[in-house]
Amino acid sequence: MLISLMVAVLLSFSYRILERLIGLWSPKQTRYTVYYWGILLMAASFFFQNNYIFHTPHHIIKALPVFLVVLAVNVVISRNSGYRPEGTFHRLNFMITYPVLEEIAFRGLVLPLLVQVPLLGESYQFLYVTEISLAVLLTAFLFAVSHLQYYRLNRQSMIFMAYAFSGGLFLGIIAQFTESILLTLPLHITFNATAVYYASRTVSAGA
Repeated sequence: MLISLMVAVLLSFSYRILERLIGLWSPKQTRYTVYYWGILLMAASFFFQNNYIFHTPHHIIKALPVFLVVLAVNVVISRNSGYRPEGTFHRLNFMITYPVLEEIAFRGLVLPLLVQVPLLGESYQFLYVTEISLAVLLTAFLFAVSHLQYYRLNRQSMIFMAYAFSGGLFLGIIAQFTESILLTLPLHITFNATAVYYASRTVSAGA
């Protein structure tokens, strides 16, 4: 259990660790840390036999109602998320690259790793409509805290972390139920993309 937790924490903060290492090698390359991170995660996936990255999803029909509800909620709540990436490079990464790689890291690698720990993998009733495991809760917590890799700790970053934790709960529930990230990928991308859309509209309206 301890080893699994240590690996989970290491994966959760692997972006920041890698960024520091790249900075020692070539500071100019830190701009592209996310791409190096993607390579690292894909390489790591081959050492995690029970990952959710390449699995065909199970129970996909049963998961669809929750998927559609979360999708609709994402479109609505992303309006007030506070995310405002600037420039085409950062916007594209925010909308596509980060969601894909964060799903690979957290729901694809960390979650199934923790699910294999007996006490963490057991599911309990949640909100009378679904079940949740301690593995999902812990993964959502790590996902939320990991956002401090990108932002300084302040009031706004606390809001980001709250969004990440709540989103991480439902993404984790879906990922564990289907044993795949196939459904969580579009959900994460949709949230980030609509957040950018709303932010751009706000800027245009204020211009």
